Amino acid sequence: MREVETSILQQITDWQHPFGNGVAYVLTFLGNELFYFLIIPLVYWCISKSFGIRLVYVFIVSIYINSWLKALFSIQRPVGIEGVQSLYVSSAEVVSHYPYDSFPSGHAQGSATLWGMIAYQLRNRLFWVFAVFLVASISLSRLYVGLHWPTDVLAGIFIAAFIIFLAVKLEKWIVQWPEKAKWFGAIALPIVMMLVFPAPEGMKYGGFLLGAGIGYMVEKKYIKMMIVKSVVKKAGALVIGLAGLFVIQQGVKMGLGDALLVDALRYALIGLWGLWWAPALFIKCRLYKRSRTK
Repeated sequence: MREVETSILQQITDWQHPFGNGVAYVLTFLGNELFYFLIIPLVYWCISKSFGIRLVYVFIVSIYINSWLKALFSIQRPVGIEGVQSLYVSSAEVVSHYPYDSFPSGHAQGSATLWGMIAYQLRNRLFWVFAVFLVASISLSRLYVGLHWPTDVLAGIFIAAFIIFLAVKLEKWIVQWPEKAKWFGAIALPIVMMLVFPAPEGMKYGGFLLGAGIGYMVEKKYIKMMIVKSVVKKAGALVIGLAGLFVIQQGVKMGLGDALLVDALRYALIGLWGLWWAPALFIKCRLYKRSRTK
């Protein structure tokens, strides 16, 4: 099987061309953490809080599972295989288990989760076509740059589809939970995630969900941010929000380092900022209003 996949990659990477390399670079960005840290806050702060919180949980759980599976299987990437020309290797070196982190593809799974969730929410045929095309392009680009085996990409897409399917089935049940059960879930789930997978990725994603879950529960009860229609005010909120994310992301790292527990704290603060402190600041700055509904 691996011989077949190696032959496929050798043929695909033989097609590399400066123009195609440029396109692959853009597609690589559309599937990495920085892009997700731009698009997900945009959804929550500027489009829909109710959908935004669902997207946060489904996406973070998906990439957490992806990282856990990478560590579990520890399959080596095709980087350095004879006849396979690998590009943009730095986009793969961000994971703690590199180069034994090939299966499943994080770019394929992450993009399929993000755009699949948005497409399901919009339920628009044209957007479905766009989403499928974009996910396929990002996934194929991982073969084009010689950083993943074909089975990595296919597995990532199928896992994302299963997670979305499961999330849709569980959603109606979860929203009916009493408030105390939701508080318990918001705290217990990320703690379990960190205990099960105490690697850098597990601590980051678990820490983020802990902060995000607590932040969302507090904001929903006491802050009650209401997104306005003004594009200018939305843009202002997005700029302020992203600036805060950057300050916390870099400031805590510069001040306290990047030990496992510090990473968990840093990402928990990012979650608290995104779903509690930033919405409160938006209201304080009169960019958004407070909802009067109970």
